[in-house]
Amino acid sequence: MSTEVRRPLLVLGAVVAALLAMRAAAPFVAPPAGVQVTAATPVTTPVAVPAARPAPLAEATGARLYLGGDDGLLRVDVDRRSVRRVALPAGAGGPDNGLVGRDGVVVAVRGGLAYAVPDRPGRPARPLGPASYALASASPGRVWLVTETGDPGRWFRVREVGLGESGPVVGKGTLPLERRPVAAAPGGLLVHVVGPAGGLAVWDPRTGRLGRRWGAATPLTVVAARGSAVAWVEGSTLHLGDLASGRDRVVPPPAGTDGFATPGAFSPDGGTLAAVTRVGFSTRPALALVDTALASAVRVPGSDGALSDRCSPCLAWAPAGDWVFFSRIGPGFGIGAYGLGTPRAVTVPVELPFAFPPSFATTRPE
Repeated sequence: MSTEVRRPLLVLGAVVAALLAMRAAAPFVAPPAGVQVTAATPVTTPVAVPAARPAPLAEATGARLYLGGDDGLLRVDVDRRSVRRVALPAGAGGPDNGLVGRDGVVVAVRGGLAYAVPDRPGRPARPLGPASYALASASPGRVWLVTETGDPGRWFRVREVGLGESGPVVGKGTLPLERRPVAAAPGGLLVHVVGPAGGLAVWDPRTGRLGRRWGAATPLTVVAARGSAVAWVEGSTLHLGDLASGRDRVVPPPAGTDGFATPGAFSPDGGTLAAVTRVGFSTRPALALVDTALASAVRVPGSDGALSDRCSPCLAWAPAGDWVFFSRIGPGFGIGAYGLGTPRAVTVPVELPFAFPPSFATTRPE
């Protein structure tokens, strides 16, 4: 066949291939059924594009936030939209090792020391003693201080202290490296036991013995607890445990998610667990609310970008239990807020100086 004949055939073949490709792609680019498009009619009306940023918070929450980061401690009056730095004693530098909110006092751990910060501007923070991190006690007005000693046989030195002016030591003890304290329980601590018979167990500081246990195959660093309720994530599976009965229930992930990243925190009444979903192949992490009675979870609309690491904790409930605040990213970094019964999560319109997500604690403004 001559070159002159072959060239038109090649061109024709290319045209046919392009038409077939356009036909195959038609289901993906064609308008929905019932919509007529007239090529001769120019589009003069701008197309509405959904807002990339969540709506700013407009309601009153009755809550005050404390945010701990590597750059210091901030007090955020949510309803007044004000941000102020909290003065800590000289030498209270170093990375943020978490916050604990207890009865109008916020405990911040920095530079190997714990400080009690009263929720009253002008009142100085008071040192509580050495601590690598702190855990809220199951008893009001108390906190557990955990110090990592470096001795494998007595790796964790724990002290339960009161948050009053005297700060009395209520309980104390030591735990080996393979028994990491992760949350408080009535009368003791929940520890994650590493080894063949590993899992969660209740440790009694008076006897040094382990009580109720739940099996868990992976290391657990974040455990939520309130009263007899316990929540933890194993892999991407959320568990709800009960200290009284020993019952363990698995919470199915919300629709459109790929499981859970962290259990988050229980509401003040214990009826709801605020958790964070994990990053999936095509999904972003988001805030999820779990009905603890039904062991069912729903994803909160507008909460995409919720964070679950580099902060301790990464979310907190308002003291009244009607709002939950969480760390979020995308676009930009900020504070997410969700009011129970509202359609969507919103963003607290304040500017934060932190380069990394801060830890959260809440109080009620006086």
